[in-house]
Amino acid sequence: MKKNILIYCTFVLVLITMGYGFSACSKDDDGSSPYLEAFGPSPALRGGELRFLGKNLNKVTEVVLPDNISITEITRISNDEIKITVPQNAVTGFVVLKSSDGDITTKTKLTFSEPIVITKFHKTGTEDVTSVIAGDRITFTGDYMNLIREVVFTDNTVVSLNRTEDGKYGRDTLSVIVPLGAQSGKIALSNGAEMPILVYTDKDLTVAAAKVTSISPATVKAGKELTIKGDHLQLIEKVKFASNLEVAIPARENPYAEVTELKVTVPLDAQDGKVTLVSYSGLEVEAGTITMTLPTVSKLSPSPVKGGTTMTIQGTNLDLVTNITFPNVEDAVALKTKSETEITVDVPLAAADGNLIFHTASTKTVEKAYTTVKSAITGITPTNLTAGENITIKGTNLDLVRSVSFGGGASATVTPTSATSFTVAVPTTATSGTITLHLVNEATVASTISLNVTPSTNPVISSMPEKARPGEEITLKGTNLNTVESVYFGSTKVTSYITRSATSITLIVPEKVTMGAQTVKMVNYEGKEFKSATTINITGQEPIVDPSLVWADFEDVSWTWGLWGGVGQFLKENGNTYYKGTSTGALSGTWLWANNNLVLPACPNITDYVVKADMKITKDFVPGNYAIQMAINGVWGWCDSGFFPMASDGVTASTGGGWITVTWSFSTLGISTAPAGGKTDTGMYINSSSFDWSNVSLDNFRYQKK
Repeated sequence: MKKNILIYCTFVLVLITMGYGFSACSKDDDGSSPYLEAFGPSPALRGGELRFLGKNLNKVTEVVLPDNISITEITRISNDEIKITVPQNAVTGFVVLKSSDGDITTKTKLTFSEPIVITKFHKTGTEDVTSVIAGDRITFTGDYMNLIREVVFTDNTVVSLNRTEDGKYGRDTLSVIVPLGAQSGKIALSNGAEMPILVYTDKDLTVAAAKVTSISPATVKAGKELTIKGDHLQLIEKVKFASNLEVAIPARENPYAEVTELKVTVPLDAQDGKVTLVSYSGLEVEAGTITMTLPTVSKLSPSPVKGGTTMTIQGTNLDLVTNITFPNVEDAVALKTKSETEITVDVPLAAADGNLIFHTASTKTVEKAYTTVKSAITGITPTNLTAGENITIKGTNLDLVRSVSFGGGASATVTPTSATSFTVAVPTTATSGTITLHLVNEATVASTISLNVTPSTNPVISSMPEKARPGEEITLKGTNLNTVESVYFGSTKVTSYITRSATSITLIVPEKVTMGAQTVKMVNYEGKEFKSATTINITGQEPIVDPSLVWADFEDVSWTWGLWGGVGQFLKENGNTYYKGTSTGALSGTWLWANNNLVLPACPNITDYVVKADMKITKDFVPGNYAIQMAINGVWGWCDSGFFPMASDGVTASTGGGWITVTWSFSTLGISTAPAGGKTDTGMYINSSSFDWSNVSLDNFRYQKK
């Protein structure tokens, strides 16, 4: 409360020093009626302003000055402040504010000081000229000129007289230089107070403005000079171009000296449109319009041009070009070199025939048609062949080729290492006919030479599963599969077949197949070998290489395996004990399994070894965000990605419904120190998850050399 009183008293003291009188409404005011706190200045000047401060003063409709002078022209600054102009016939006395809520009468009288009076102003050296230009001096005559501290021109351009309180100044005259920012209109003389006394001239001052007679050139190059001629151009502070680009006019030694010509450098990113001169006073003068010069292209070389090489472009004003857009290329290409008459650019391999678009900083563009070099075929050998055999194509610019299409819709991808020839295998499904070269820029070149293709009897696999498990039944699809005598996954031969036909083979993946990506090899009845174009990922449980490095297999029954309040159960399958999560939904802050009762093996080092475990996910799920902490012999680490094997979509955790062996690097598990072994904390802790842990089973955690 004391603090609020202090603030209020300070506010009152400020108002008193400013010459304010005070008034108040009754205590039963409902808060919405006008309430007067202060008014001033008092003493006031006739012809000057009188302000009222309070609450809800926007409701005041009439102010009555003594002696019974009604004023309804009220300036409402805000809901809490209004002002009026004091008429010349006002006298000392109380002031009444009228509203629909009733009258408010001031508690103190309005008084008047000796008025500052302006009887005349004129251009110095004349009797009555009121037309001037910035830099001219004007003289005011009247009374109490010695009280003036500021001269305020229209639009609030203020000239401070830098007068001191103890200075002696003439009472009847005052002169000042018209500033560059002055506008035509009335002038106010101010005593410079915080709530100033302002006395206005009864006539307007006419201030000359800048005038433009010409602008050249009408078509101008970015970075070059634009010349503007006219009168009183010393009044211009800046030149404004389209898109609000501005160029400031440098300050001059004599800012008032008459200027009839301005030269400005056109910004590099200037655009077509109006040129506007902006005066120091803020007044704008339209100078005219300009058109930006465009580059012209007269020659392209070489023409046609080969993708991946450099093109030279000749013409005029080419230094305006910022970059070039090529057909079939999304991003504009930067220039390699640039001058006014010549530019060079590296042509992208993907650039196609069409129009080049030359961009400038002004956003204007110029287009020029061009063509690209195409591949040409001079020979194909052999032309009589069996599908699946190789052909050699000779010609020119063949390094541009990316694929070849054959009769029957078959195609083959190529990566030529020579511009004059390359060899490609004819697809086994190709038929007789001409071939078509597909170039890197999506252009095509058709041969005039036809191939005579004999259908192939070689077996070809067109589709097979992405992954499979040992013992799983899978189907290989393709052509000529009835010619296959035997199938191998890597070096492991298939011994069990379900069905065979020309288009499919259904078989059982061998139990002892090597895990990982395997190529399918087919051997026909002639003993020839044929391999699949892609691999199949064999997943499943890998054999334990070194049983002495197993540190969690859940088999020991000489102690109670500690869940430590965690979630899970220990189940048996074919005589083997494993851990399975229990159905509790998403988890947070929970031990899954743990123990510190067994002496566990040490890991030789974390550089040459990895952690492996067998995992089964009975129902695929999306892991989302999770954080699993592994404790291995007292070494702790956090894993928030890469813990689960993922399906081909890269989003879903899956083991195909069966057991597989998962491999983790120590860095994936967040472990940076090799576990030393011994009897200490070991287990899994989950800090957060968005999936159901009951889908996960684990077994046989072990170290294994890479």
